[in-house]
Order: sequence, then C-alpha cells, then structure tokens
Amino acid sequence: MTYSDFDGFGVGDQFASVNEYGSVNYAEMNKGVTPVFFLATVPDQALSEESGRPRFTTQEQVRIMVAGDTLNVGVYPVTDEHRRRFADAYARFKDNKKERQIDGTPLSQWPAMTPIMIKEFEGLNVFSIEGLAAVSDANINRHLDGRVWRERAKAYLAAAKDSSVAEKFAAENQRLREKVEEMQREMIKMNTEIKTLIKLKEKAA
Repeated sequence: MTYSDFDGFGVGDQFASVNEYGSVNYAEMNKGVTPVFFLATVPDQALSEESGRPRFTTQEQVRIMVAGDTLNVGVYPVTDEHRRRFADAYARFKDNKKERQIDGTPLSQWPAMTPIMIKEFEGLNVFSIEGLAAVSDANINRHLDGRVWRERAKAYLAAAKDSSVAEKFAAENQRLREKVEEMQREMIKMNTEIKTLIKLKEKAA
C-alpha cells in the first residue's frame, strides 16, 4: 500500500509505504527532503479590523526543500502532519528556537520608527507599539527620547482605537457587497439556465 501527496504539501512529496498498522513510513517519504522550521510574523486580519491598526501574530512555518531541486521549495504554516512527518527536526526547532514572541504591533510595522530607533528600543526589550506605550516611568528614561516616544505610541493607539469602529464597518460593508455581487452572479446564471431549458422544451414541442 502506498500513500502520496500527504497533507497537500506539494513539495517533497514521495510515495511512502504504510505498514499493517496503518502507520506511514516517513523515512521513505522524506528521502532527499530537508525541512527548516522557523517563526514568522504574519498579519492577523481579524485583530487588525477590530483594533483599527495593523496587528500581527507569530506563526510556526516550515520551509521544505528537495535535494537537487532549487525551484521546488515551499513554505507552509506548520500542521500536526508536519510535526509527525518531521518529528526530529521539529523537536530540535522547539528545543533551540530563540525567536521572540511579539504581542501586538511590531515596532518595525510603525512608519514613524527608523531602523536605528527600532534597534535602540529592542535593546531595552521593547518590541511592539503596545509595549512602548506601557513602559513604566521608572524605566522610560533609559532611552534619551523615551518619554516622547511613549506619548507618540499612546497617541497612535488612541487614534487607532477611535478609528476601529469605522474600519470594522467598512470591512463588513465590503464583505456584504461581495456577497451581494456573488448572489447577483448566481441569479444571472440561474436565469440563463432557465431560458436555455425553456428554449429546449419549445424546440422539443
């Protein structure tokens, strides 16, 4: 018995045997395949609409490379199937990963911040706009312009909060318009099919 195209990977899929207990032989499936697990910061559409500003979340991803094939490389959100298929590599990733988890909007996504400013605040363990706005009075003076930037961060978040309702309303309106357009297309299609059936019946008569 063989098994292929496992979990829609699309990259590095090989035929793998399945034993009498129904377990996949990943050793065969993984020949010549190298997985690289990492953390990626990706947009969170729902949170962005809710807060009225770009919001991001940290997602586990895997880059799957096939030996000798530089054109056949895919990057995917990590699924349970990836964790099973590449169990050893995933375990090493979990043991050794050093990437930080950012809660909120990364400073790198704030146009007001220059790369140098970002590095300076990251050196003080401030990685997000929310984190900057929450720095205590006891620690804010560790940066020369800390108080100024903290107030800017608070103002940015307050403005985003005020606009969040409008952002959500606009997004919902767009979804409704798309739904109405889809329904209109379906109605046109149904009317066309009905007219075709009527013509066929008239010819048959």
